[in-house]
Amino acid sequence: MPFTPHPLDRQRHTLALEADRLGEGGQGVVTRVLGPENLVYKEYMPQASQVNDRALADLVDFGQRQAAGEARTLLAQCAWPVARVVSGGRVTGFLMPEVPGEFYGPIGGKPKLVELQYLLYEPNWAWQDLHQPHVMGRLEIATLAAKLIDLLHNHGWIVGDLSFRNLLWRPAAPYKVFMLDCDGLRRHGAEPVLRQAHTPDWNDPHQPSSGPDLDTDRYKLALLVGRVLSRTASVRPGEEPALLPGLPDQVTTPVRELFARAAGPRGTRPAVAEWVQALEGRKRIAVTRPSRPQPSAPTGPLAPMNLGTGRSSVPISRPVPNSRRAPSQPVVNPTPIERRWAPLSHKGGVPAGQAGQAARTAAPTQPGFQAATKVARLRPVSVTAPASGSPAAAPPTTPATPATGRPTLGQRVINSRTYAEQRLLAPRGGVVDDGAVARVIDHLAAGTGRDAVVNIARLLGETSDRTVLLMRASKNLLNVEQADVIALKDGDRTVELNVSLLEEQFLEEDEP
Repeated sequence: MPFTPHPLDRQRHTLALEADRLGEGGQGVVTRVLGPENLVYKEYMPQASQVNDRALADLVDFGQRQAAGEARTLLAQCAWPVARVVSGGRVTGFLMPEVPGEFYGPIGGKPKLVELQYLLYEPNWAWQDLHQPHVMGRLEIATLAAKLIDLLHNHGWIVGDLSFRNLLWRPAAPYKVFMLDCDGLRRHGAEPVLRQAHTPDWNDPHQPSSGPDLDTDRYKLALLVGRVLSRTASVRPGEEPALLPGLPDQVTTPVRELFARAAGPRGTRPAVAEWVQALEGRKRIAVTRPSRPQPSAPTGPLAPMNLGTGRSSVPISRPVPNSRRAPSQPVVNPTPIERRWAPLSHKGGVPAGQAGQAARTAAPTQPGFQAATKVARLRPVSVTAPASGSPAAAPPTTPATPATGRPTLGQRVINSRTYAEQRLLAPRGGVVDDGAVARVIDHLAAGTGRDAVVNIARLLGETSDRTVLLMRASKNLLNVEQADVIALKDGDRTVELNVSLLEEQFLEEDEP
């Protein structure tokens, strides 16, 4: 893939860097940049594999476009890439903000980053002077973490390697959280900047071979909440968490319920928004996903969804019938690559900060005794098997089943459980019928995934203006959880379909 310059790129030779490194890991070296910008530079190592420079540019673009509201709140809690660094026509790394000094605390006689791991164990001699929040403080930290992940999901980002090392907390009230390793984030259905990493003992046993997805984040959030609120570093869904005394009953009951549900297969785990409501002690209603749209189902509008903090809507859970087949063994991705972290070294005084993949100490039994290891895995192309059985009766405009007798991709989508749920929950999608949706899917999937609106109009026998309205209605049906499965581009002149994300959102839960 040819290198594409970005207007915010910084040339490597123009950076004035401190002589001492902040840290070194398996993917890169982190060094503070001299000057008033309060930035650090992460330089990728040659063995870190091929850098997806377009994915990194997407992260930079997102940060530059957001100026106010939720996105501004999101960026204030993350070490977000602000510029790529290039040399000789290739990306060598990126710049990001330093971690604020308030996320450092006294550990081993030195100021170090206060990672989530310091909430998972009883304090020992090395960090006995570190502030320990009471149980309601722990609840506040867990809630802040859930809200941060909810915001990321609402803006189309998957965390992937959520763990006890890449989430920091402020060791004093009012509590705050801060996320590291943001170059590991990826868009729904897109490739990451580098091979995505995995933290031992924070793995999803049902993660698909294609890599982390929304369901993986949901499982790992369950790990985070259960472990923080029980001060137990190894408890997993399927086990009973020994929640610390002092939590309100309106929190403990739903937390236990959601933690148990998180042990289920993909597609049945609680959404992040459900965790937010449970941790805040608000009532929840779980809506069961129907197998197909029912004629008697209500079609009136639902309460509006407000993103992030202050969410007042009722989240939707996704239990499926018990007949669904779950994987019998955890999925293991091919070609694991281990990387070990070296401890940080700081100059005297409280460091101004550190971010990205900088080294951090961790141990499975106590923090600070053994270097933690991440395992990066290749992310092969996901291949979804065709649905078994014959599809339900389709509207008149549904494309005919091909001569092979196997339903088309569009037919499989409109007959999926997720699509049935979307039909019930997105009344604005009613202006477009299922047959038109299926035909557009099949048309775009057969080509490059993109086509002009005028060509889609010919396909549907509609005017271009009417087709734009139909495509906007299709977005309400296909863009599950704000993920851009289908989008209008180029000033509403082009329709674009993300086929891999479409399969991930609509077919993986229904097909064995």
